[in-house]
Amino acid sequence: MDRLKNIMFGAFACLLSLTLVSCWEDDVLPEEDPVGPQSNITLTQDGTMHSFVFDGYEPLKDKPVTVYYQIPKNGNMKTMPILFIFPGESRDADVHLQLFSSWADTHGIMLFALQYGSDLYPTTTEYILGGMNTRQSSNGLLPSEQWNFNYVETLFDCILRFTKGTQTTYDMWGHSAGAQFVHRYVTFMPDARIGKAVACNSGWYTLPDLTVEFPYGLREVSDADSQLQQKALSRKLYVYSGGADTSTIGLNDNEGSMAQGKNRNERAHYYYQQSQQIAKQLGYSFGWTFAEVPGVGHDPSGMAEGSRQVLER
Repeated sequence: MDRLKNIMFGAFACLLSLTLVSCWEDDVLPEEDPVGPQSNITLTQDGTMHSFVFDGYEPLKDKPVTVYYQIPKNGNMKTMPILFIFPGESRDADVHLQLFSSWADTHGIMLFALQYGSDLYPTTTEYILGGMNTRQSSNGLLPSEQWNFNYVETLFDCILRFTKGTQTTYDMWGHSAGAQFVHRYVTFMPDARIGKAVACNSGWYTLPDLTVEFPYGLREVSDADSQLQQKALSRKLYVYSGGADTSTIGLNDNEGSMAQGKNRNERAHYYYQQSQQIAKQLGYSFGWTFAEVPGVGHDPSGMAEGSRQVLER
């Protein structure tokens, strides 16, 4: 009798369990975007913005970056162009991503905006120099494996791994402090798989000049040589300047910066012209393009609208 009772109780428990599962099945909430650092990423393709915290570069695992991204709802992630976006000093990567949102959806481009948060990268210098130094000096330069530039290539690899992508290059766009990051990335990361890089309204520049001391040139950087210089000059770098970006408020007024011009517009012209002259003198291929966006000041929205056509494929 006891054995029969046990069998009947077990059957009732199973039936109750199945009933509860069927009742709750539709109430399971969808997974939210991950909030903790991660090196293996998961991407959602639905045409809206998502984010994750990325710590995939092992030497800087304790200083992760926040990545905002948007993938067009329609299209093949395996072949879609990839654009990395770098915001200005405000570090508002989500806002900068939205400058490209509709455009990217129309042209089938995946967007990833990297935010080097001020909590982990508290000084502007740590961001604009890509972690090469914590101050604007040739003294105290860190080894290349410690540069936060390295997060870009690592993220690209993780994207390809998740999507099983066949892309061999990625594009870059940055404004203001983000443009400083981008043009130095082009200069100091010779093996990076860059397609096109757009630097808009940079405050000051590091010239591909071996005779000028870092951070205004290449001298004193251990890996800087003629090969690195030649590679940088051959890149598809687009130097964009707002025609009305002539304010000097908040502008770096160090001697090295002032030698490049008294405002951002003058400095952009100087950077491009000096680099073009270096390439000509040394007989190197010069792949850069200069463009001025008329009537636009220090405005990321206006610069995005005026420059993003070069990123269309």
